[in-house]
Amino acid sequence: MAPRVAAAQIAHETNAFSSVKTDVEAFRASGLYLGQAAVEAARDTNTEFAGFVTGAVEQGFDLVPLMAVWATPSGLVTREAIEYLAGLLRDGLQRALAEGPLDGVLLALHGAMVTEVDDDGEGYLLQTVRDAAGPDVPVVATLDLHANISRRMVELADVLIGYDTYPHIDMAERAEEATEVLARLIRGEIRPTSALRKPPMLPTSQRMTTGRMPMRALIERAVTLEEDPRVVNVTVAGGFPPADVEDAGFGILVTTNDDPELAAELANDLASEAWALRDGFLGGVSSFEHAAELIRSLDSDEAMEMPVSGPLVLVDIGDNPWGGGPGDSAELVRFLFSLGVSNTAVALVRDPEVVQQAVAAGPRGTFVAELGGKTDRLHGAPLPVRAYVKLLSDGRYRNDGPMMAGLEVDLGPTAVLLCQPVDAPDAPTVTVLVTTRAETPIDLNVFRCHGMEPTRHRVIGLKGKGHFRAAFEPIARRVVLVEGPGITGADLSRLTFHKIRRPIWPLDPEEAIAFAMGSG
Repeated sequence: MAPRVAAAQIAHETNAFSSVKTDVEAFRASGLYLGQAAVEAARDTNTEFAGFVTGAVEQGFDLVPLMAVWATPSGLVTREAIEYLAGLLRDGLQRALAEGPLDGVLLALHGAMVTEVDDDGEGYLLQTVRDAAGPDVPVVATLDLHANISRRMVELADVLIGYDTYPHIDMAERAEEATEVLARLIRGEIRPTSALRKPPMLPTSQRMTTGRMPMRALIERAVTLEEDPRVVNVTVAGGFPPADVEDAGFGILVTTNDDPELAAELANDLASEAWALRDGFLGGVSSFEHAAELIRSLDSDEAMEMPVSGPLVLVDIGDNPWGGGPGDSAELVRFLFSLGVSNTAVALVRDPEVVQQAVAAGPRGTFVAELGGKTDRLHGAPLPVRAYVKLLSDGRYRNDGPMMAGLEVDLGPTAVLLCQPVDAPDAPTVTVLVTTRAETPIDLNVFRCHGMEPTRHRVIGLKGKGHFRAAFEPIARRVVLVEGPGITGADLSRLTFHKIRRPIWPLDPEEAIAFAMGSG
């Protein structure tokens, strides 16, 4: 008889500094799929649930899909939301168990969920699974590369498997790995023993991309260690500082086959290597002045008839929706206004009020508006603009990839506006994608499905930190990160932390060094 395996996804990356709480509706807005609907929604996508489905076929599992849901990063998950989602998970497991024994459970989690009930959202969900399924049913879970791994999570799961890529293009692959590991557990081939090490590091993610140093070296080392048949998995997690929890920050998790001494040795070595490379995670952000010089150089290059290989991609990391930013900062538009540069496009500014004004004006209509800056004043003031409505849409498109290929995105009612400063009617326009919902633009289709070809613009403005690179770096003439006002940037001194462990680098450099040397 084929092993019966339940599968579920509940994921959220929580920014504790966001004023926007994550309620039940936030999860429903991203799509809440129950039972077989979770399988259908994952079909032909590069997602964990798709990987569970593929892996179940490869391993001969009778897959019991329970649920799949995630929400755009934002503030604390409300008590109502986490209890509702945990209830769906518990009820699904109980129904599955009523129909027969379960041989295992697969979970797709994030690793940086913080709730009003429990700072360790994943620990809370794993405890829910244990309470329903019992202590002896094998549980294998995938985690985001930015997980804040806790010892509680390690104790409650048999194996945790983190992504190896940032941008995350291996979601389905890691889920398939999870099904293979679960199959070995079910057959009794392995007895996982894990060692977690948390060097006192709290890096931000702008230089955490796995194709570049220093993260590349750590991931390559992890992959090499996994070639040892005694090693089940090696996970390198960069962490997510704005979660502001005790376990926030870097984590090294090594899982071996019944060899705790080896797990501890390898985890110690890799944690020491991460600590030695810590300074490589700093920097990578340009000033707006430097970005202005680079944009002005476009004119001189064109005057000299130098070949143009694509747009300059300008990325504001201060208001990254996938880091918990509200997405309504208008600072990139304000900056491009100040330069008077032509043929520019920005994705995106979340402003439902301006979208409604655009709908009222209609296609080819014009109106004056205060763009952005409505959630709070942490992300800049509203920007007065004169807007021409170029296009109205429902905000739906499908990612082309490579990241999250095939997944549908819903920005809500959306307007493409040609914007000018209100007091400069002859100034060049900036094409702005104004949306109802906040999302980080990671795919070229965010432009193409709204009537814009990104390769034909001189400057493209995005909000993000690293995920955009998978799709936009190949078309870019150059990529420049800048940090506008906001809660998702590289400057941690902007944030007032309350719960992170101290001392920790880079906030407490001398104390953290002394602590690390003493603990080593």
